[in-house]
Amino acid sequence: MKKLEEEMKRVQQEEEERRKAAEREAGVEEEKERKRTEGKGESSGTKKDEDEEMEKKISERIANLSLGEDEEAEFYVPQDERDALARELAAIEDPLERQETEEEKKLEWKLRMKREKKRKREEVNRLTEEVAKVRDCRQEVQVQTGMSAKMDKMLGYLEVLSAAWMEERQAS
Repeated sequence: MKKLEEEMKRVQQEEEERRKAAEREAGVEEEKERKRTEGKGESSGTKKDEDEEMEKKISERIANLSLGEDEEAEFYVPQDERDALARELAAIEDPLERQETEEEKKLEWKLRMKREKKRKREEVNRLTEEVAKVRDCRQEVQVQTGMSAKMDKMLGYLEVLSAAWMEERQAS
């Protein structure tokens, strides 16, 4: 009986080892086949994987852009105001209320940043219009032959000054 039991265990172990070896060989063959099809680009799953990966990268970049906007908005806020918010948030015990307050302040700061950018853009547009008017005036003066050279020089200086002012505003 003992010999039969030992023989049965040995046979079962051998069968188990053969089964595992067959599974390993099948796994290796599948891996080789997958690598071959990926190398040739024949698999349609590969294209889908690439598209999904590309979409993931795009969404990450968009997320990073929105994070950058938050950081940019903080640059428009004085340091003492940011410190005051930090103290205020530290005093709030409820985490949901703290998060809500923080998000509210960040939205206020974003709004402030957007308004400041809009104001600057409008000012640049206004200055651009003024420079265009000065150039038009200069062209009109050049067309007229009866005007003195002094007037021409003054308009030239005005144009130079307005152009310099425009460049300075765009740089800031």
